[in-house]
Amino acid sequence: MSFANPTRLRIGMHANFGGKDYRLVGRVVMGVTDDGETYYWNEFSLESRDGSYADLVYEETERGGEWRLFTLFEPEYPMTAADAATKRLGDSLNLTGTDVRVTLLDTSRIYHIEGKTPEGVETGDVANYFNAEAGEVMQVVSWTGDEIEFYNGVNLSSGAVNSAFNLSQEPSGFARNFSTLNSSGSDNYASGIKFVLKAAVVIILFFIIFGRGLSCSTNHAAAPVKHIAAGPPPLAAGAAGKWHDKNYRITAHAVVEIARVGLIFDRHEYELTDDSGTKALLVCGDKSNASDWTVYEPFLMLLPAPSAMQMATMKTGDLLKLDGFSGKVGELFRSTIKQTDGDVLSAMKTGNVAYGLSGIGEHQILLARWNRDGLSLLRGQSLAAGRISACFNYTK
Repeated sequence: MSFANPTRLRIGMHANFGGKDYRLVGRVVMGVTDDGETYYWNEFSLESRDGSYADLVYEETERGGEWRLFTLFEPEYPMTAADAATKRLGDSLNLTGTDVRVTLLDTSRIYHIEGKTPEGVETGDVANYFNAEAGEVMQVVSWTGDEIEFYNGVNLSSGAVNSAFNLSQEPSGFARNFSTLNSSGSDNYASGIKFVLKAAVVIILFFIIFGRGLSCSTNHAAAPVKHIAAGPPPLAAGAAGKWHDKNYRITAHAVVEIARVGLIFDRHEYELTDDSGTKALLVCGDKSNASDWTVYEPFLMLLPAPSAMQMATMKTGDLLKLDGFSGKVGELFRSTIKQTDGDVLSAMKTGNVAYGLSGIGEHQILLARWNRDGLSLLRGQSLAAGRISACFNYTK
């Protein structure tokens, strides 16, 4: 195993996160061993002029390189190392006033150190840890002996990291998708990429500044968040039902990966077709492990719809006003269709990637998705699982 640095980051570089200047002072290669196989990741120690720290984690996955920023925090409701050792997968806890659930338990080891590290950190050190999540909240608890530390985490795009370190940008799938939406020449192509990458940085920094804030960190962070898989599909292609006095049939089903800041999970989505051929969307759970459903219907507007570029610049909490809808941006996400069944002519195609946001209104929910094929706008209403069971029945 080579412990060479797989990134363009080097000790001595400076970065700006949340308006704060940091200097990269060290790199640690961490790893966990599961079923005889060891998985490694790199943790870069960032030190600010006031002496505070942040840890930038890089992991190579099947989806490519992934970045996360971890910062130390003091819990409002403390926990001892002995308490932490009793936690199991699925257990709930509350450290900051928000209930979270344990999603991963493991033990990490330090395999390689380069540069400056926090006092007491040495090669071979072993630490126990668990990850806990709830919606956008990502927390890590790590302990060795009686010493215990608590971290907040946030996902970062490679574009955001490059911008923070003032490195030249590498075209990403995000930039490639948008470059073909509203441009026709090389100048538009370049400006489109620059615009979208800047928009991505604004979005990420919004979460860093207002979601958790940067706090002092004196030790290494634990492993990245585990992907949460979807359960068995509650409905099947071919099931029929009635909604708003319309007869619908489920013509396609997809397992969709939803990637948000601090959270990646799979959910079930169903394409509905009424007697006239009009399509609608039935989503099982807008959040991980949620049991609620949302029925989305086409959003038909008299006024011109916004462009994908305009939607991409929006941040969580921004006011969202469209013809017939008024609310605020609730979530930003990337969706990837992992598996499909049903109508082969469906727009749901395995491997399709889109970027999107949800808008929360007083009585409705807006779902916006876009990629190189254009922008899709739907508006819907949340329903309890019992109502969906009453509306849709399996065909014999």
